[in-house]
Amino acid sequence: MYPCPHCNQPGISFRRRACLGPAIPATCRACGKKVSVPWGRSFLATLPFLVAVLAAPFLSSLIVQVIVVVVGGIIMFGLYLGWVPLVKA
Repeated sequence: MYPCPHCNQPGISFRRRACLGPAIPATCRACGKKVSVPWGRSFLATLPFLVAVLAAPFLSSLIVQVIVVVVGGIIMFGLYLGWVPLVKA
């Protein structure tokens, strides 16, 4: 569980945090207030995946394309979960 920026209590589950977006706020289970993420950082966190998807068609083989896209997705989720903060909505 992630701490809520309103009450500092663990109120956001891992699954909900992974699906959270700037336009899709979550509700804290502890205090009931809305929690979101900032637009700028969430967009920057998606860049590794977007670059991988755009670069994949230019790579030599299908297996290399799949590996690049998967690695881009892993980096994106790592950045999203570790670098993009929860903010009050």
